[in-house]
Amino acid sequence: MKLGGGKGGGRPWKIGGVGRRSSFGSGNGGSGMNAGGGSDGISGKGGNRSSGGSGDAGAGSNPLVALWAAYNSLLESQPILTKGLTSLVGFAVGDALAQKYLGDGDFKVDRLLRMAAFGALFHGPTGHYFYGFLDRLIVGTEPLKVVSKVAIDQILWAPIFGICFFGILGAMEGKSFKEIKAKIENDLVTAVTTSWKVWPLAHAINFRFIPTEQRLLYINAIQIGYNVFLSIIGNATVPEKSAA
Repeated sequence: MKLGGGKGGGRPWKIGGVGRRSSFGSGNGGSGMNAGGGSDGISGKGGNRSSGGSGDAGAGSNPLVALWAAYNSLLESQPILTKGLTSLVGFAVGDALAQKYLGDGDFKVDRLLRMAAFGALFHGPTGHYFYGFLDRLIVGTEPLKVVSKVAIDQILWAPIFGICFFGILGAMEGKSFKEIKAKIENDLVTAVTTSWKVWPLAHAINFRFIPTEQRLLYINAIQIGYNVFLSIIGNATVPEKSAA
């Protein structure tokens, strides 16, 4: 089969001795991968149907594909809002799992709302700006650049994130500055060292293969499990001598 680009469209190829034009040719009425690009009768003079039409129809018939397309459209038009809502879901699901399977049996809606609010108002927006900044600072996906991004994320950002996490949750619970300080002193090291066990490999994949705009979705998919840990440690009671 030969694909050509003459004035009258692609060169004919034959099936059983009957000549037909290739739909991948470029005729007077169109060019490129156009199913109706020529004036030779596949789409007629008045029609110029793109081959992408069948893909759109497929997306419409598959709810998952349609949902993914809608998510990406919203991500492009409202990135901060979309990433905030993505993190809201990730933190809410993580806390719900922690309470259901590792809790004391008493499901606390206010606790779930605090975790969800933290995801929506802090994790999503800061993730948008931080990972965007990191990708502008270190451009590329070569191994050394990926390692550099992981190091910055885990050595610099992880402690900052931990302090903000305990501080914001404590403030939403109405704790005093002294209580929040005691919480950070008691649990920050555990939070950061646990992060070092989970995120270096996850972020190596993230920075090597995931597009910038999709990073937070990937992170929240991984973080649903990690959020179970964050929910437990974030809501754990500080020993009396630490809070004193």
